[in-house]
Amino acid sequence: SAASDVYKRQMILISGPPVQKEDTDMFSTAKWIWLKEDSGEDSYGEFLAHFDAADGEKVRLYVACDGCYTAYLNGKIAAFSSAADFPAYKLADKIELKGLKGKNELKIVVWHFGVDSQTYIADGAKVAFEVKRGGKTLCASGENTVSRPNVNYKNNYKKVITAQLGLSFLYDATVVNGLLYEKSRVLAEQPEAHLRPTAPLRLRGRRKVKIERTENGFLVDMKRETVGFLELSLKSPDKQKILVAYGEHLTDGRVPRFIDKRDFSAEYVAAAGKNEYINTFRRIAGRYLEIFCSPGTELLYAGIRPVDYPVQRIGRKFEDKTMRKIYDVSVYTLRQCMHEHYEDCPWREQALYTMDSRNQMLCGYYAFRGARYQRANLVYISKGLRADGLLSLCFPGGLDYPIPFFSLVYPVQVSEYIAHTGDKSILKEVGGVLERIVAVFDSRVEENGLIANFPAPYWNFYEWSEGSSHSDEIGRTEKDGYVRRYDLILNCMYVHARKIYARLTGGTFDEKPALDAIHKAFFDGETGMYRLSTEGKLFSRLGNAFALLVGHGGAALAEKTAKGGGMTDITLSMLTFLYDALLKSGQEYKTFVTEDIKKRYSAMLKKGATTFWETEKGAEDFGGAGSLCHGWSALPVYYLSVLS
Repeated sequence: SAASDVYKRQMILISGPPVQKEDTDMFSTAKWIWLKEDSGEDSYGEFLAHFDAADGEKVRLYVACDGCYTAYLNGKIAAFSSAADFPAYKLADKIELKGLKGKNELKIVVWHFGVDSQTYIADGAKVAFEVKRGGKTLCASGENTVSRPNVNYKNNYKKVITAQLGLSFLYDATVVNGLLYEKSRVLAEQPEAHLRPTAPLRLRGRRKVKIERTENGFLVDMKRETVGFLELSLKSPDKQKILVAYGEHLTDGRVPRFIDKRDFSAEYVAAAGKNEYINTFRRIAGRYLEIFCSPGTELLYAGIRPVDYPVQRIGRKFEDKTMRKIYDVSVYTLRQCMHEHYEDCPWREQALYTMDSRNQMLCGYYAFRGARYQRANLVYISKGLRADGLLSLCFPGGLDYPIPFFSLVYPVQVSEYIAHTGDKSILKEVGGVLERIVAVFDSRVEENGLIANFPAPYWNFYEWSEGSSHSDEIGRTEKDGYVRRYDLILNCMYVHARKIYARLTGGTFDEKPALDAIHKAFFDGETGMYRLSTEGKLFSRLGNAFALLVGHGGAALAEKTAKGGGMTDITLSMLTFLYDALLKSGQEYKTFVTEDIKKRYSAMLKKGATTFWETEKGAEDFGGAGSLCHGWSALPVYYLSVLS
């Protein structure tokens, strides 16, 4: 029927096209392999295979690895991806191969990281691939696959960009790889691979840039924040090492390469004469490139080739030009933070968090058609459940500083997914994780009705503001001691998330004991506000917004929180809780929300923002490491959609 056809189309938008028969057996022949000899950390291997297939035939490549890969079909880029998975949950990409020539050569180059970061869990070097036509295997990785180290890239270099993002690279165009291909080594462990539910990323065309010659080389302005792969086209007078620094802003006309212990740069050894290069492994982001090279170098082109996730945008109209601009820049910000999974900031971290992705998902329901991407990310997050029943900080994350508050965000974003899609089937995959998380917090409710702050190794973060960041807790151990206290935001968020979980599962939750305990511990009769913690007398808009959200304070507190007098101001990431609390307090706050958005976001636009910032301080925050593109700051998409 017509109705069933509509339902089928909707489910394709939610979870992707139906899985084909060959997808369920994608690695029917393939084995996990690596180079004959161990290659160590930060190493590159290339794997060669051949198969027969003509252009026009439906041929698919399935590939999974540890780290990143680029697949070349007959010498041209056919696919690329960061594996972005867990050692116990390997994901394989599915690529439709085009440009077949009858007899075809497939080369897959793999970058094995091997060094923990907040976006990668170190695992053994490995790759598996299979080429299929229908149910027939045309070639597959195994003991007869030939391979060799890729020596154009500097192996075992281990140059770190940031602790969150991981490693940089050095490519030497003057090296001729004379190593012989040898049979690969079949690994003892053969983990199961799952089909990645999201679509392959797209490599876009070159973006127009402005190139300015400097004393040490060139400065390249891409005119706006851009995320993708470094591309160079140049003529070199001789062999030379070129250094490329990249960033979102300039300091005294220069790209700030070093910020504290971070090093935003990559290296390229050019051969004499014409050089053409694109790196399809490490995504970088920013607006500017600063290229350090020899005098006499002719720069034909340099830039970041955009890479994005394919989405279909929902068009919206606004009479107010400023609101139109805010909405469009917010959508563009979202796009820059969507790749193999949601990313917080593409320049500094490229990490998936619950809090950040909750904002991104919420906006995505109104900016783009379908919810396939949101569903995949929610399932992916569930794989990061720790043995203690809480979620890890990032997904995947080899460096882990778990935030209890962020674990409570997960039931909220799952509930919002179901509310926007009607797809309750996700609970079959993530319901057990939700149950574990809720059980942990239920078990920590004390006789006084409150939950205390968490000891080491947990990070009691709420937002980047005074009294709420607790950044001194990052990386602490039990030896560092523990000062027991009770935090308003954690206890309110527990009530908020617990109520949502009860509705989601059809259960019950008696909130009154917790609400009574919150009022008794945190309400300050002198000011009529709720203090941030039982330690000290600091008030914040976020804390009082949470008090409103769970039902405390009434109209008087709503008015105080809207004005913000005597309270630490709220940051961009958490505006959602302020706006929701005020809108719950009365529809008269609709105007407040839209005007507050206009005030905060137009201020960034006036300062030249092409994507919205991590905090309103911009690049100056975090000792000069503030991100100028942050997914959690795209919130205007949601509020301008539902309030217009």
